[in-house]
Amino acid sequence: MGGRWCAISATLLLLAGGLGGAASATAKPTSASKPAQAVIALVDTGINPYHQVFRDRSPLAMRYPGTYLPGYPKGAIALHITLDAKDYNQALRKDCRSVWAKVRPGQLYWFPGTKIVGAIAFGSQLAINCNDKEPNDTYVLSTGHGAMTASRAASNQYGACPECRVVSVQLPLSVSVGVGGEDGSTVSVNGLRWAAANRSWIDVQSNSWGPLVPGWAPASSGMVMDDPALTRAIEETARTQLAFWAAGNGAAFRGGVLGHPTLLAPHLGPAPIIVGGYDSGYVATWPGSMPNVASDACSSWATEGPTTTGSGPTIGSGTSAATPYVAGGAARIILEARRILGDSHTGYRGDVLASGRAGVVKSGPLADGKLTKAELKDVLFRTATARPVAERNDGAVCDPTQAPYNSTPVKWSDVPAAVQQYPLIGYGGVDTPARELAFRVLRGTAALPARAQEDALYAADQQVRTQAYTVWSKP
Repeated sequence: MGGRWCAISATLLLLAGGLGGAASATAKPTSASKPAQAVIALVDTGINPYHQVFRDRSPLAMRYPGTYLPGYPKGAIALHITLDAKDYNQALRKDCRSVWAKVRPGQLYWFPGTKIVGAIAFGSQLAINCNDKEPNDTYVLSTGHGAMTASRAASNQYGACPECRVVSVQLPLSVSVGVGGEDGSTVSVNGLRWAAANRSWIDVQSNSWGPLVPGWAPASSGMVMDDPALTRAIEETARTQLAFWAAGNGAAFRGGVLGHPTLLAPHLGPAPIIVGGYDSGYVATWPGSMPNVASDACSSWATEGPTTTGSGPTIGSGTSAATPYVAGGAARIILEARRILGDSHTGYRGDVLASGRAGVVKSGPLADGKLTKAELKDVLFRTATARPVAERNDGAVCDPTQAPYNSTPVKWSDVPAAVQQYPLIGYGGVDTPARELAFRVLRGTAALPARAQEDALYAADQQVRTQAYTVWSKP
């Protein structure tokens, strides 16, 4: 069984010119001039661009992203890596000196032949050692947590949005305890703000990391505890760009432990979308309480280790795995709206994520020819499955004896309707039935469900977060 990826870690190893997919047929666009696109940024440890789940053999994948993504920065460098080697280590050794030894932080890269249209590193990652038989991860490159989360969001095989383009925003692979500055919260803030600053072409960001201790420090403390600068950056970026954050794992993040007035890991304001978890349709009580939505958080399908082909049904776990799946689900809804409206742009125009001619859809959120950020959140929340059941992408059911990160023997489908699911999974699971319902709402063939109970709890939680934010964001 794969390791249980957590949203927090003492070292954040669970964050963590050029150098040397298939389209959905669920809705016909109003204009076929350019295909609709959606872009998701994974703020994590990096990505494994060699893995087949990120391959794209279409001509589009060989073009400079700026030719089809308006707003894409100039000067991004293509990394022409070996995609036909017999295994990962052979490919990495072949490319080590010509490609990876030349990669630097702060520079945007992209990978021809893949769906990875952006990769940028922040902080002090390890320099690669090309003399090793198996060279280590380095700037941009990660075969661990970042590769797993990216595959949950956009894998060709089991990701929530196989059609989505991917941007990897790499934060430090390790953080010294009690140290801020270059390897602490400053770098984290820079990464978050970079993703949000590129909202003209990046639709969604996913964050499966957070401070080790769910507490607040009044001064820069690295990633051991939250600090005001990080708190403000999370809230401010989430106000302009859809930002999903892992609820956290373990008892320290449950029920107000350690002084939390609500789930704040780190101390989150009202803007971020918090993702909790369940286990293949079974109730799990260990993810952080009071999320907004949820997905599978125990033994889910994801890529594994330093490989070009390996994946498995028990690799992803924790709310780290649930968060990118939900973020990918949101990006897939955005993509569908663009297909319906014939919109080939990505990113935001003001607060609008998709636009086209009014009247293409007779009713629902697209009737006026626009999908706003607020409307997208409303659709995502209200179509979530209140009593989720197991799906293939969820992987295997976790062993109920492997405490503390185990499921209960109770299926959500067996929980009485009178029992409110919101404290554990928010509005519910962002899964296949939820996505199909969201598509019908976009087309105007189904009404947006009324979720009065969930709306009331969400409003109460938002009020608490708003009040808490005024405290935790003060220097």
